[in-house]
Amino acid sequence: VTLVVLWAGYTQFYEGGLGQPEYSVLSTGDDIEFRRYEPFIIASTQLSQSGNSGLSSGFRVLAGYIFGGNNPGEKLAMTAPVLQQNSPGESIPMTAPALRSAEGMRMAFVMPAGRSLEDLPSPQNAKVSLTPVDWGEAVAIRFAGRGKQERFNEAEAKLRAALKQSGRTASGPALYAQ
Repeated sequence: VTLVVLWAGYTQFYEGGLGQPEYSVLSTGDDIEFRRYEPFIIASTQLSQSGNSGLSSGFRVLAGYIFGGNNPGEKLAMTAPVLQQNSPGESIPMTAPALRSAEGMRMAFVMPAGRSLEDLPSPQNAKVSLTPVDWGEAVAIRFAGRGKQERFNEAEAKLRAALKQSGRTASGPALYAQ
């Protein structure tokens, strides 16, 4: 019980205070939310390897940027979620999410609210790119526990079924937000 209380307190204190993209809930059902997101900016990087080693190196590249690896050395607030795209997607002009890439896996950090491309510090690492994102409507599902690929696949299948049932179609590959 003590461990559960400590974990819940840590989650609320630390993760509950992290900034995240602003959205409004359009409708809900079966643990699924249809949302409308306000535009935001991401810092992203192409992952050079697959699996955990690729995720770790991508995380380090992006963490380097927000922890001062930029000009003028500004430290940016950590935000949630960290976005990950596992599969390549085709390019659809003006509608493609910023994480789509013909090359494959990408990872992104959401930049703090209220920042623009003009006032964000420029990355020192050429592997980091800053991109505005305007998702508009999105469908999301929350689940607890460790982010394993099987759980992502189950959640994605449930989301795609909800999209189909609502008469909507996905505009690309799923993004995992942790």
